[in-house]
Formats: sequence, C-alpha cells, structure tokens
Amino acid sequence: MTMVDTLFGLIPAGSRGQQWIADELQLINWGGYDGGPHRVRFSPNATLLCGGSGSGKSTLMDAYIALMMPHTTPFNGASNGGVTGRPRGEEQRNILSYGRGKIDESRTEDGTKLRVLRGDGEDTWSAIATTWLDHDGSRFTAVRAWYIPADARVLEDTTRVRATVNGAFDLAQLEKAATQRLSDASVRAAGLETLATDREFSARLQAVLGIGAAGSGAKAISLLARIQAGQQITTVDDLYKKLVLEEPETMATADAVVAHFDELESTRTRMLTAKQQVSALEPIRGIKERIAASAERVRIIDEVGVFTDPSSLAALWNAQRRLDLLREVEVELGDRSRALSLAVREKRALVDAADAEREGLLDVLRQSGGDRLETAQRELRVAERRLDDVRRERAKFDAIVRDLGAEVENADQFEALVADSRGSSPRSGIRDARAAFADAETARRTTELEISRLRQERERTGLVRGSIPSHLDESRAMLAEAAGLDPSELPFVGELIEVRTEFEPWREAFNLALGGFARTLLVDAEKLSSFRAAINSTRTPERLNYEGVPTGLLEVRNADPQTLPGRLDYLPTPFTGWLQQRLQDRFGYVCVDSSSQLDAHQKALSINGQVSQGSRGAHGGQGRANVLGFTNDRRLREIDDQLRLLTDRHDGYASTAQDAEAALDRIEARSTAFAKIEDLTWEQIDVAAVEAERERWLSVEAEVTTASPEIAQLKRQAEDLRSRASTLRDEEARLSNELTQTQEHWGQVTDDVDACQRVIDSAAATDLSLGETHASFLDGRFLHAESGASVTASERLTHLDTALRTAAQRLHEDRREAAEAHEQQRESMRRLMTGFLERWDNLTILPDPDESVGEFESILEALQTNGLHELETEWRDSLLKLSGNDLTSLDSTLSRSLREIKDRIDPINRIMEELPFYDDDHRLQITPRENQSEARKRFRRELREVRGLIDAAETDAEREAVYRKMSRLIGRMRRTAPDFAELIDVRNHVRVSAERVTATTREHVALYDHIGEKSGGESQELVAFIVGAALRYQLGDAGAARPRYAPVFMDEALIKADAHFTKRAIGAWRGLGFQLVIGAPNDKYSAIEPHVDVEYDILKDTRGRSWAKAKVGLPDAAI
Repeated sequence: MTMVDTLFGLIPAGSRGQQWIADELQLINWGGYDGGPHRVRFSPNATLLCGGSGSGKSTLMDAYIALMMPHTTPFNGASNGGVTGRPRGEEQRNILSYGRGKIDESRTEDGTKLRVLRGDGEDTWSAIATTWLDHDGSRFTAVRAWYIPADARVLEDTTRVRATVNGAFDLAQLEKAATQRLSDASVRAAGLETLATDREFSARLQAVLGIGAAGSGAKAISLLARIQAGQQITTVDDLYKKLVLEEPETMATADAVVAHFDELESTRTRMLTAKQQVSALEPIRGIKERIAASAERVRIIDEVGVFTDPSSLAALWNAQRRLDLLREVEVELGDRSRALSLAVREKRALVDAADAEREGLLDVLRQSGGDRLETAQRELRVAERRLDDVRRERAKFDAIVRDLGAEVENADQFEALVADSRGSSPRSGIRDARAAFADAETARRTTELEISRLRQERERTGLVRGSIPSHLDESRAMLAEAAGLDPSELPFVGELIEVRTEFEPWREAFNLALGGFARTLLVDAEKLSSFRAAINSTRTPERLNYEGVPTGLLEVRNADPQTLPGRLDYLPTPFTGWLQQRLQDRFGYVCVDSSSQLDAHQKALSINGQVSQGSRGAHGGQGRANVLGFTNDRRLREIDDQLRLLTDRHDGYASTAQDAEAALDRIEARSTAFAKIEDLTWEQIDVAAVEAERERWLSVEAEVTTASPEIAQLKRQAEDLRSRASTLRDEEARLSNELTQTQEHWGQVTDDVDACQRVIDSAAATDLSLGETHASFLDGRFLHAESGASVTASERLTHLDTALRTAAQRLHEDRREAAEAHEQQRESMRRLMTGFLERWDNLTILPDPDESVGEFESILEALQTNGLHELETEWRDSLLKLSGNDLTSLDSTLSRSLREIKDRIDPINRIMEELPFYDDDHRLQITPRENQSEARKRFRRELREVRGLIDAAETDAEREAVYRKMSRLIGRMRRTAPDFAELIDVRNHVRVSAERVTATTREHVALYDHIGEKSGGESQELVAFIVGAALRYQLGDAGAARPRYAPVFMDEALIKADAHFTKRAIGAWRGLGFQLVIGAPNDKYSAIEPHVDVEYDILKDTRGRSWAKAKVGLPDAAI
C-alpha cells in the first residue's frame, strides 16, 4: 500500500475516507460455545455484551484477541491479573483449552484430569472468523482455525489455519475441511486464501483494514489490546508515554554505541591478549639460544675427549700448544745457557786474580813476622768454636741438674753428682711404677668396657616390652619375621607373668624354680606346623625353646596364694589359660619359709630357691638375671644402678691411673737424666776454662799487632782479598749450578718437544685435526690471557702445565654444568610452553621443547610483525570511529528525540481541539514540560569531553587513559545500568500533563496530572479522550474525518461512572469515529445500556455450554 507523509503521519495515498467496522463474529467449538457456528453481529456504533461472571463474555472477547492479536497477548485481560506464567501457556487460558472447551479439573486415581466439552480422547477442531464491513458495502473476512489431535499437548501439535477472503464467509463451510484435518488444500477448496505464517497474516489484515501507518500496525494492534484489557494507568504522563510514544531512537543509538564499544573492547582484549602472549613468548628465544649453547658445549667437551688419551683432540691441542711454547722455551734456554757460561768464565777469572793477589800479600806478611799473628788468630778461632760447643753442653747440663734438684758449680761437685748417679739404680723403681700404671689402666679400661656394654644393653632393653633379655628378644624377632608373625604372637612365658607386689622377696626363688620354662616361646598350636616350616632355614644367635599350645582356654581365678602359681599376676592373652594350667601342673610348689618344711609337702619351694619333689630336689644358681615381668622397668632400674656403681668405680680407677702415670714419668725422667750425666766429663762443660784459653790468644794477637802496625794493614788487605775471592767463588758456584740446571732443563724441553711432535705426527697419520671451535674452547679454558714482554714462554708453559693438572676435573665439571644447564633450560622451555597453552588453550601444539619451538617462534614472529600491529591499528581506528560517529550521533539523537516528543503532541492536540471536553465550552490539551537533571547535564558534558579527548589522544598511554574514562561512560549507557532510563530514555526527560482550556480563548481552566485523583466518571472521560486521540494517531489517520479501522473492544470498561459521565466517555469514543464493543457484568451495565444500539445477553447452561442471545438486535434493514 502506497503511503504519503502528512503532518499526522503516513496515510494511504488513495484514501477515500473509508472506514472498516466489525460486522460479525463467528465461533465454532470455542470455549463454552460448543458446535456452531455461533454468530454475534455488531452495531456500527456500539454493542454491549452482558452476562454473569463465567458466562462467556470474555470468551467472545478472547476470540477477537486470538484472531487479531499476536501470540504474546494474554487472554481474558479483564480477569487475568492474578495469574502467572507465560501468556497463553498451561497456567493461563490458551488455544487448546478453548478448542476443547475446558470446564474444570477433577482429581482421579491417575492424577488431575481435565473435564472438557469435546476432544476427550478424540480429535476436535475450532475456528474463529470476523467479517468487516466498509462504508461502501465491501466486506472482508479473516479466519483462524485449529485442528486439535487427541494427543496434542502444546499448540505446535495442532494444525493451524490462517486465512482471509474478500467478502463474507460462513464458518460452516469448514466442516468438510475439518474431516480432512484442515489441510491447506481442503481449506482453499472452501474458498479461503491461506497464509503460511502469523507475520504474513497480520500484515495482510493491517494492509487491507488500514491499521497503522507504514508498518506501525503492530503498535496500533498493541494499543487496541491494551484498551481491550482495560489496563490501569495512574498518570497522564504514564498514559501518554505508554500509549503514544514508542521506544525512542536514543535507546537504539545507545545500544549501537554499546555494541560498537563491545567490539572495541573485544579488539582491545585481543590486543592485550596478544601483548600478554608476546610477553609470555619473548623469553623463548633466549632460552632456545641457551639450550643450543649448552648442547654445543656438551658436544664440544665430548668431542675433545680427555688429555690422558693420546688419540683425543684434547691431547692434540695440548701437543700443539705445548710444542709452540716449548720451541720458544728452547730459544730462551739456549740464550740463557750461553749467557750463564760466559758469566761463569768471568767469575773464574776474577777468583783466580783475587787468589793470586792474596798469595802475594801473604808472602809479604810472612816475611814481615806475621807467622806468630797467624798462629794466634788460628788458635783463637779454634777456642771460639770450642767455647760455643761447651756453652751448649753446659746449658743442657744445667737443665738436667735443675730437674734433679742439685747444684754443680765446680769439678768436685760434678764428680760427686756423677758418683751418686752411678751408685743409685732406678730400674727396679721403673718396673714397679710401670706395673702400678698398668694395673690402674687395666682396671679403668675394664670398667669402661663394662659401662659401654651396660649402656648398649640398656638401649636394647628399652626396646623390649618385658623382662626378657634383649639377645633373646632379637632371636625371637628373627623367627617371627621368618614366620610372618608379629613378635607379640610369640610371647615368652616370662613376659606373661609377674610376681605380685606382696611376694616380691620370692622373685629370685621363682626365677630359679621356673628356670628355662620362663624362657620358652609359646606358639599357637594351629600355626605350629607352618611355624616350623617357616623357621627351618633361619639362623639365630640364640637357641630358643618353643612349644605349641592351645589358645583361648578359660583363665583360673583365685589360685591358692600358698603356691607359686597363686603368687603371680597374669597378663590377659590367648595363652594365659593354658599357662595357668601348666604352672599348676608342673610348678605348683608350696612356698615354705624354712628348709625344715620342705619334707612336709610333695612339691615345695623355699625363699632361697631350693625346691623339693618327694625324694628329689634342686638348689643353687642364685644371682641370675630376672626374666619375669610384664615390663622392662625392673631391668632398666637394675642396669641404671649398675651404671652408677661402675661410673663411680671408673672415676676412681681413672684417678689412680693418672697418678701412676705421673709417678712413672718422674722416675723415667730421673733415669734419663742420670744416663746423660754418666757420659759427660767436666772438661765438656767447663766454660770458664775455655773462656780463659780464648782470652790468652786474644792477648797474643793484640801484642803482635801492637808491635808491628804494618802487619795489621797487610792482614786486613789479605782478609779482604780472601772475602772477595770467597764471594766470587760463591757467585761462580751459583752460576755454575744455574747453568747446570738450565742445561738439564734444556734437555728435558728437547725431550718434551720430541714427545709433542710424535703426538702431532700420529694425529696427522690418522687424519685427526683440531677444529677452530675445539681450539677456541680449550684455549679459553686452559690458556692464560697474559701476553707481552713481561711474561716469558717458560712462565706461559708453567701456567699451562698448572692448568692441565686439574684439566680432567675441570672438563668433567664443565660437562656436568653444561648438561644441567641444558636440562634446566629445556625444563624452562617446557614450563613456558605449558603455561602458555594453559592460559590460551585454543592451540593444538604439544609443549615439546625439542619439536614445538619452531611453532611457538612462528606465533611470536606473527604477533610481533603483523598481528599485534594490526590489532593496535584496528583498536586505534575503532576508538577514533567511536568518537567521530557513535558518540556524536548519540549526542545529536538525544537532542533530536527530545524535540520529536514535543512535536508528537501537536497531532493529538489538534484531534482533541474538535472534541468538547467536560462540556461544550471546553477542550482537553496535552502539555509537555522538560524536567532538567544535573546527572543528564553531566552525562552530556562527559559525552562531548570524551569525544574531544579521543580526538586529541596521540600516544598509547593517552588512548589507554581515554579508554578507561570512556569505559565508565559506556557502562552508564547499558540497559542494565541503574541510571540508563534516566540518561538515555528521553521519554523520562519530559513530564506530560493534561489541562482543560476554554474552546475559544484557550485559557487554562484545570490541570489533569494524576488520573487516580479524579472520580471514576472523570477518569473514564479523560482516558477516553487521550487514549482515543492516541489510537487515532497510532492508526495512522489522525487527520482524517474518521479512523479507517473503527472497532474497539473493551472488556469490563466504562463501569465506574454514572450515566452522565458514561455518556460523555462513549461520546468521546464515538466523536473520534470508533465502533465500540463493550463487555460488562450483569450488575454494572445499566449506565452503558442507554448508549448502545445492540445488546447481547451471554448465557450458559448447566453443562457448561454458552451462547449469545440478542437482547436488542440490529434492525432488519441492517441484517
């Protein structure tokens, strides 16, 4: 349909002022209207449907809704306010319940069952049709029908028919099609044109009937549904915004801004993800290089081998480097050997010259009387040397004398001391002292060993639960392990019994009487065979007796305390019952206080341990260790007591041994001193005599030199020459020694050169060559970096030899460190890959540090070269686009939409200018008023500010800061934001009210804001005016003389006012050109009845069937 734009909206270009009115409604099998077709014919002006509650008024109204309205419109709008659930769902009235004619529900044994008029276990069908009449007599009919199978549970289980026909149609014609399940062909055969979808059906109705302007028919239909439902609206503002204004463009624009920002956020997220991925992958290159470097280092170390292998690269490198250094050393040694040889010859010549000159001076000295001086000096030197020896011996002698406590100052005292030493013999004293020390030391060591043994025994005893010795417990543990038993399952007899406290003095006697029986192992008789087989090959340090016994026997209570069994306590075990019987049978000794009482009993035991059994008996063995008792406390106390006693004894022996050792040391020292004195003579220690001898020769020397002064001069010159010759000889000897060493070293170097050359020749023969990589590695590890004139070849060779002493260890450490580094870096690579894949699990790559490195590097390369750059560019461009388009568009749309709201009111007001309101002298007008808000002002200001900041941002940091600010702003534009409606929905930016004005001067008379403040009649009239005018606007023909689509159905409307206001409300609807169909209950239709042309009574019988009875019908001419 071609539309033209007018002040009042889009209207059909070929409009002839036509108006469609509802002419007839037909029903077949709809709710209580069983069978049919049931017909209701409508007045062109107003029709009233009245009846009791539940009679079927709303069913007729719902038939119109089912035909005209979308499936989201609920049925029975007048009474459905208290129900819940989806419109037309199971909880509300729906097509299935209407089609089957639901009456009610009843409880049965199988659950809740529906009572229906039809379709109970069988197929049924239902149909609705409305025929509209145009002013020129043209008719148009729309039909909806449903074929409902017996097992249908939801609407989709039915066959749905949507059809129209240009003209009248009798629903009875579908009876034949219903027998064919309302197939499309059968419906078309009945004369209807079918449509496939609800959308096509609605579009056909709206186009033919002229509902809405250029596609706004859905809004008009929605308004018609709300009018029919009688929705309550409390304010004029709410009434206008809900019924007149659709959702403003600002909300769609804001949605577009949010959607664009979400795309921007997605780009930014991808960009940040890419940056995080780059950051996560960047270390991969360094790790890869370190893995390769460590692997290369391991390879090189493996290839160079060891220096001790002559065929290895390491040996070849050593030979080459040493050969180079050795040849340099050979040159050094040759030069040094020649220089030393020349120096030795020079020194020899100087020595010879000095000796010749000294001999000449000595000849002159002898001729001048120097023999006597020479003799004196020679004897003086002898005396001085002897004086040194005598002083040393005298010092030793004085020390010995002081130790002996004697004093010797002259020869007589010395002879007396020597005689005394020869007369006393300390040998017997030494033997006695040594014997005493040996005895004391032996006693000390014996107690020390005993203490050690007791401590070990205490440690072992602490691990034993009873009083059984530890060595027996160890053997028992070996047998238990071999048999697969716990040691507690192999108890010793002694562990199961304890001497009662009041009979403690009898403990030793009981130990003697029980003897070896107390050390017997008890074995469960049922396990005896397997026990014997298991321990047969087990070797134990102690031989143990065992006995297989029955378990679980009853224990004996209150045994005779005069017998041995009665003076014992027993540990509760499976063996205790048998043990009590055995003790009673074999060891039931009567305990007697003296030996005279032994004969009085068949079996008796004295407190001293003697037993008697008739004519036999036993005695002795006292002092044995106790083996009776549940715990080891007694044995531990005994060991502790023994340890304290032995510790005290050990301290005494240690002190005695220390004193004996000191006495022995003194006797031996005295014996040693006497031995030294016996070998001395007085002349060996007479210091005074030797000093006198020296003084005599000193006086002779002084006498000669005083008599002949020139002799002293010659003597000094000869002595100087002698000293010089001696010095020269020392230098000559030193140089000769150095020359010898140099020549020997030269020979060794020559041998080393030959050895190195042999290694090199051997390598050449086997084509073994040293690569640059291997040479560089070995040079760096073992050659010192020193070079230049200050470092000789010999020093470099020494450094090399020093380094090679630890070469094997260093190479081993280098390889271990390289291998560990390789493994660590591979593990680091694996962790990096695993962490990357855990964070970004959309990749199908394995975290393999050997095979997957290339793939991860490709990802990094792509991110760094293209991906990340493109994402950053895309994000920057999107940010600029959001500024240039979206934010600008939203800002302008907010202003434009606000103007449009105000402009939208003018057509409504023009319609109401022609309608009297309240009385003929007044009119109703709608007045908009913009309400300012600081939040909205700040929001608009922030819009412009963010837009400017985006345009000005140049760096990534600035764009990021703007982005954060924009994110907060966008968050307020989302529909879920708390202030979304306040900021974006411009309908909230204005407040709409109504006012009554004079018809001629438009002077203000009264304000209408809250509808609820008015009376029922006033409210009905006000709503009628505003809603009617709004409906004219939504129908798209506000400027026409009458609306193209006239029918308006109202369910239980216009029932709150008296006849006057009801007349005015109906008059308002009629004045706007609408056809009214009003539903009202029986007790509330009196005010409406005078103002309608046709009236139907809706009736229902006792079986739940409804029908419409014309109370006031149409004139025959209209039929």
